[in-house]
Amino acid sequence: MEYKYLLDIGLILLVVKIFTLITQKIKMPKVLGGLIAGIVLGPSILNIVQNSTILEALSKFGIILIMFLAGMETSIKKFIANSNKYIIIAVIGVIVPLILGTLFSLIYIQDLQTNLFFGAVITATSVSITVETLIEMKKIKSNVGLAILGAGVVDDIIGILFLTIVMNSGNLHLATFAIMLLKIILFFGMALVSGLLLFKVFEKIEEKDIKTDQMPTYSITFALILAYIAERLGVSGIIGAYIAGLVIGNTEKGRKVKGKIDLVVHMVFSPIFFASVGLNLGKINFSIHVWLFILIFTSVTIISKIIGNGLGAKICGYSNKKALQIGIGMATRGEVALIMATEAKKIGLINEEIFSIVIITVLLITLITPILLHYSFKPKICRN
Repeated sequence: MEYKYLLDIGLILLVVKIFTLITQKIKMPKVLGGLIAGIVLGPSILNIVQNSTILEALSKFGIILIMFLAGMETSIKKFIANSNKYIIIAVIGVIVPLILGTLFSLIYIQDLQTNLFFGAVITATSVSITVETLIEMKKIKSNVGLAILGAGVVDDIIGILFLTIVMNSGNLHLATFAIMLLKIILFFGMALVSGLLLFKVFEKIEEKDIKTDQMPTYSITFALILAYIAERLGVSGIIGAYIAGLVIGNTEKGRKVKGKIDLVVHMVFSPIFFASVGLNLGKINFSIHVWLFILIFTSVTIISKIIGNGLGAKICGYSNKKALQIGIGMATRGEVALIMATEAKKIGLINEEIFSIVIITVLLITLITPILLHYSFKPKICRN
């Protein structure tokens, strides 16, 4: 049906709202309501709503706006001052999952390329869901929130480099890796220059005391352009959106428009994004052996990030409580893992069953980590 997407969007917004109210009532993160709503509406249960090109586009737009808002909440001075810590947290948080994921997958299959794929696919963090949970708990500006965001940016870059290696495994040329590295450097150079120029423009606007009516439009436009440039250069669009938020959020006029953007995001785009994650789960017909592997692999995936990123945080001087929170916050997996799985399937590196295992693992992690993060901030759960 040509206009079915209108009904789909309406149902998503309504059902997400209902489940969000339920999860809030039982003191669970609102994010969980959106995820469950997507599973209920999608192919795995009711099969009323299926993922479509329009829903995927709106979902992607939602991710970009969520990360844009996260950038607006971040102080550039604090971000730069702690950048060395974020690099340490991210690097250790990649090494541990890579090793554990590769070794654990030997239980399921004995093939070096596939084993390396299992290790690589769980290295990249997806902070979009964590960001939404932190915003809900008003912890996005905390030291923990800043560490998760900062390390998440570094983590994503490492994930992209791993993606290049995995996609070319067995036929990896130094030139391929070098080109990808140059593209990443080029993007950050362009982002820095355009960010400084826009910062000056906003300062001029502030000096002339022009009304902020058009500022939300200008701000979102900048976020979309920078996200587009990032994607074109092989960097995740959410990094571009986050950097755009950093620039705009650190100006007086930029801070004033945040509320207007926030309202639209959480009314429409955020619910669609989280529901679309649940919609990715289809009808599953696995043996008990495979389900057991999925459950254990999911546990390994979460624990490896808690150990890796938590250890990195401890090395950087964070307390036990904060190190645990950072580790949990970095445990989410999402778009990079899904892209890796999709591309690996296309080139025949993995089969349909392994692809489905990755999808279900990502979905389970997405459901579990907001709950863990929510409880990790409760004083009675972890004191230090």
